Amino acid sequence: MTELQRLAGIVVSPSKTFEDINQRPTQVFPIALLLLFSLLGDFVVYQVLVTDANFEQMARTKVQWDASLAGQKSHGTEEQQIGTLRREREYWYLLPLIAVPVSVLAVSIFFYIVLLLARAGATFAKVLVVVCWALVIYRCVGGVFTIVALLAGGPTNFFPGPAEAWSPTSLAQLISRSAVSPNVYSALSKLDIFLVWWLAVLAIGFSKISKNLGLARSAALVIACEVLYLLVNASGLPR
Repeated sequence: MTELQRLAGIVVSPSKTFEDINQRPTQVFPIALLLLFSLLGDFVVYQVLVTDANFEQMARTKVQWDASLAGQKSHGTEEQQIGTLRREREYWYLLPLIAVPVSVLAVSIFFYIVLLLARAGATFAKVLVVVCWALVIYRCVGGVFTIVALLAGGPTNFFPGPAEAWSPTSLAQLISRSAVSPNVYSALSKLDIFLVWWLAVLAIGFSKISKNLGLARSAALVIACEVLYLLVNASGLPR
């Protein structure tokens, strides 16, 4: 398969596609896609929705939201935090260059440890490849829908809270922020169609690259890890 065929295959036929990826692992193309869509998303947020005119209001709302999260450590005074957000907006194009590789590596290390404990027989290199390709579903395909929804809503309807809540398919779209605690809202915002799709693709990928891991067991491990993460998120424990 070519990289473009793999891209289409991840969407329509992930099992067959991961069999091919297992034979010839590649991660440059999916990482490039993740960087591209992350840059595009940050451009929409920092340059289209957050403007010079509304920055102060948006920044204060963001700082107050972060402060309302139980377990969230404060990083300086409100003015210092606003200054940090101002610099983030100024250098928005640098953030994905750091955030994308770090997040991909962190997720890969976590799942490699899980698979190691489960004696799945998977190498770190192939776990990394599976994570990269699976994230294309969550961050690129899902990212298209999120970007369109943000642009359609415009600056007046933009809330600088949890980024997951910006997705039009997030459970947060059905729940008022005032109806639950900020921590619960943050956790619920992560429940999304594209999250479920990503987890399914991730489970398929792990089963294809592992010597001792069937699909059912792979799915159970992936779901258990996600449920644990959501519970920690909702509990307000430091993250």
